[in-house]
Amino acid sequence: MVSIASFAELTAHLTSLNCRKRLAVANAVDSHTLGAVLRAVELGIVEAFLIGDVAAIESPHLFEHNPSPHIHIIDIPDVLEATLEAVRMVKSGQADILMKGLVNTDVLLRAILDKEKGLLPTGSILTFNAALEIPTYHKLIFFSDPVVIPSPNLVQRTAMIRYAIASAYRFGIKKPKVALIHATEVANPKIHYMQDYLDIMQEWREGMFGDVIMDGPMDIFLALDKERGSIKNVPTPVLGDADILIFPNFESANCFYKGVSLFAHAEMAGLLQGTEKPVVLTSRSESVESKFYSIAMACVVS
Repeated sequence: MVSIASFAELTAHLTSLNCRKRLAVANAVDSHTLGAVLRAVELGIVEAFLIGDVAAIESPHLFEHNPSPHIHIIDIPDVLEATLEAVRMVKSGQADILMKGLVNTDVLLRAILDKEKGLLPTGSILTFNAALEIPTYHKLIFFSDPVVIPSPNLVQRTAMIRYAIASAYRFGIKKPKVALIHATEVANPKIHYMQDYLDIMQEWREGMFGDVIMDGPMDIFLALDKERGSIKNVPTPVLGDADILIFPNFESANCFYKGVSLFAHAEMAGLLQGTEKPVVLTSRSESVESKFYSIAMACVVS
């Protein structure tokens, strides 16, 4: 597989496959979600099952054209019941991907985490992995975790790294470069989260993460900007060319992606990881483009 370095390349790759993934959308009644789904259907990427109030889904401002034969509407007006049905479809194999529509995240997560009917295998770690396209950077960046785990422990952080590496492989990156991000490159174990990074680096040296390049702790300049990073005179094989950023906590990851989205016009695609099937979990404030790219990312990793 060729390396995918942008969302345009991701879209082109998926359309060339001529293969539709089955997408179940929980309470698919908001315009941004439907706009993203309709685009994915029109490009031949997905077969969509829109679950929710049929009157809202079919309202004129949401459906301007005749429905596609690849769109199926399941009339369940109650938000909780629509969510449970979407999860059931994915659990049973009727759908390949779950997507959050106009439903509170806690409602969706409760359905996903249900021990009998949910999508999280026993012992699996639920986290969030995303791909970010920043116009001033030369390729996509994968990063974790801006949403789910506030203060990851070593086991959770290790799982986050493994999920991000697996995603990078699916995007055709043969030897991903992983940067363990912190405010400083000085490896002081007294600083919060630093010992985790030191332990992870030792695991990497022992070959526990496979064929990847890893370094850290390091700051954003070292990871993403070769010129500014070089000024610091810190030798690192990741310098200015990171594929994956692992942040110390979700506050720093969240502020990072929202900052570059607001001021650098970056676009993000994001998925829950650890579940049996990919889950597109985007904020209601995310753009149609971000929701579409999240669907596309799910199609690649599913």
